[in-house]
Amino acid sequence: MTVPCRSEPALNSPPPAPPPPPGPSFEDIRAVVNDLVPFQKFAGVEVTEIAAGRAVAALPDCADTLNHVGTRHAAALFLVAEAASGAALAGALRERIADISFVLRESRISYRRKARGEIRAVAAVPDADLPARVAQLPPGARFEAATTSLLHDAGGEAVAEAAFTYHCRLPSP
Repeated sequence: MTVPCRSEPALNSPPPAPPPPPGPSFEDIRAVVNDLVPFQKFAGVEVTEIAAGRAVAALPDCADTLNHVGTRHAAALFLVAEAASGAALAGALRERIADISFVLRESRISYRRKARGEIRAVAAVPDADLPARVAQLPPGARFEAATTSLLHDAGGEAVAEAAFTYHCRLPSP
């Protein structure tokens, strides 16, 4: 007697592994981002985490990034905020990041208090629909993307907040 073959997994079999997501891994993007901008490396800024639409960057507690009153220089704070925001955008667009070029078009930063010690910037892409919208765009299309970044000192106190708008372009055919 012949038993028909089952094309479905048996009930006690483990589920099939999902296919790997398209595009580079978040860790691959993090490595590229940390190596891409010479000024970021010069100041010691490092992106430490990337996820879909979120990233964290750190500015070390280093004398080279102090201002004349002994706190973190405003430009160093801007740099870590923008590094985290660019990485968050790369994470949001991970599936097509190899095809998209983007540059900072507009920024705003508010300094809340003196920044001392190591600074962490946590950035996000507030538009959760951005990846789906970009997937529908034709080759050569241009679009804008917004990010936000909140900076904290080693004690967890918010020291600054920033908002960025990037001009983005898909490659032409």
